Amino acid sequence: MSIDRPSRIYPAEDLSIPAVVETQPDRRTCVIGDIELHYLVWGDRAKPPVVLVHGGKDHCRNWDWTVAALIDAYCLITPDMRGHGDSGRSAGGGYSTELFVSDFAFFMEHLGAVGFEQPLALIGHSMGGNIVLHYAAAYPEKVSRLISMEGLGSSRKMYDEFMEKPPAKRLRDWIDRRVAGERKQKWRFKNPEEMVERMATVHKNLRKDQSRHLALHAARLYPDGWGWKHDPRFGFFPPPKLTAPEEYSRLYESITCPVLLMRGEDSWASDPVEDGRISAFSDARLINYPDAGHWHHHDQFDAFIKDVKEFLDQ
Repeated sequence: MSIDRPSRIYPAEDLSIPAVVETQPDRRTCVIGDIELHYLVWGDRAKPPVVLVHGGKDHCRNWDWTVAALIDAYCLITPDMRGHGDSGRSAGGGYSTELFVSDFAFFMEHLGAVGFEQPLALIGHSMGGNIVLHYAAAYPEKVSRLISMEGLGSSRKMYDEFMEKPPAKRLRDWIDRRVAGERKQKWRFKNPEEMVERMATVHKNLRKDQSRHLALHAARLYPDGWGWKHDPRFGFFPPPKLTAPEEYSRLYESITCPVLLMRGEDSWASDPVEDGRISAFSDARLINYPDAGHWHHHDQFDAFIKDVKEFLDQ
């Protein structure tokens, strides 16, 4: 079984990517066990800090447009979670929610040690939204405000459909997907421009400049060609066990800070007001974005930034 051995390159230096933000970030690392977590610090550290956590199979440069819109008022901190971007990978492909959340807790401790006083404002998209919600439930005193973009976890409908399968069938399906994932040929490209084309094909709502920026920042040179930075072992969803909605509700009841939930109306994610999941929070509201999918921070950028600013400024 072959294992990727990536060469460590930073595409902003090697692939001539047009800058979205006028200033360059401070690139840093935080060592968590045997994983080196890469993160960027943007802007004036004297300004209020905001931590932004990307989604699955994504990277911290997905936030560059958001950073550009907020950098006049805030110091932005954007980590690459394990197995993503320029951070290290888990040996054997371990990427559970609990592992991501414990990584983030360690990262928050690290930020405190290097001078970022807490509580902090957190923003997370998808997987990142799930991470920051879990963290805020476990450490409510560490979070001042929180935005979760389609990060609530399984809805009742999703959970019930999943649980209709017998336990042995659920386990076998997950094992089969993982074995197939290990055996299948990994995505390889002749050059980064092919990756730009692939990004545009998969995410049809992106502008050309967005596809190029996101793809090139996700590009890494391997011995057998160009490929995506994220670990191909990440993403065998759903797992053989799925957290029940009521367990999520009991978790979210512990969050004490104001919460803003966001959702694209054209996304696969269900509406947490309609399905009742928002009732778990003591202080939460929802914004639905029309004509927007799962990446509503790109699809409806102006409205997204307006809402983020209003929420953070309260």
